[in-house]
Amino acid sequence: MNVNVNECGGRHASPVIVEGVLPLMSPPRTRTPQHQRGPDKSVVTTSAAQERARANRREASCPRREELLAAAAACFDELGYAATTVELIAARARTSRPTFYAYLRSKDEAFLAVTEQVCAQLEATQQLPDIHSLPPVTVLRATTRAFAEAIFSNGSLVAQIDSRAAVDLEVDELWSTLRRRLERRFTHYLSGLEPTAIDPCAPPRRLVSMLSDAIVCGAARLGHASDEDRERFVRDHIRLTERAVGVADTLPDP
Repeated sequence: MNVNVNECGGRHASPVIVEGVLPLMSPPRTRTPQHQRGPDKSVVTTSAAQERARANRREASCPRREELLAAAAACFDELGYAATTVELIAARARTSRPTFYAYLRSKDEAFLAVTEQVCAQLEATQQLPDIHSLPPVTVLRATTRAFAEAIFSNGSLVAQIDSRAAVDLEVDELWSTLRRRLERRFTHYLSGLEPTAIDPCAPPRRLVSMLSDAIVCGAARLGHASDEDRERFVRDHIRLTERAVGVADTLPDP
């Protein structure tokens, strides 16, 4: 019998083929669970049942999953995306690596879930009750301040989301969808005001895009800045918005 050495170093016997006799067929292989490679290059074994259980926990918003996402957000904020690992997230949540994988498939999924939470928080800042009954200057000041403070409260996360959107299609879909939705809402609001209420320096759509980029990029840089620097930015951006939109300033300085 011939013996071959495979490339992994193991040994297997080559079947002996006798003329006129078919070799015995090897027994059928047992289906193995699907595998995926974790961000630390380790292989994580999953099955259809595990995926269903993970999905059920996600739908049910389990407390443990929320704890893992809070830990992930803290790690991403403090260490950055590249330096964060599943082990660090699990340790921050005071749990184990297997527990992490019971709720999340990977570090990428954790970042995507954190992105969803941040996007929901930012969108909520632009939903003022009875907005059409308020003076435009009140609306602009309230929404500008709330949006900037929501970015500040997430530390460096918004800057990281904006960066990851350039290389991660799922993050980009979430982030771009939020940006477009908020810009459409702001544009619709300005376009619906009486012509005598504002005197914009550019068409509403172009103006809103400029102001949106300015507040996202500017506030994201101040995630860990001092309260004084943050307040200065908010006041400056409110003044910029009021001048660009051309609202009648009937209130004291912001």
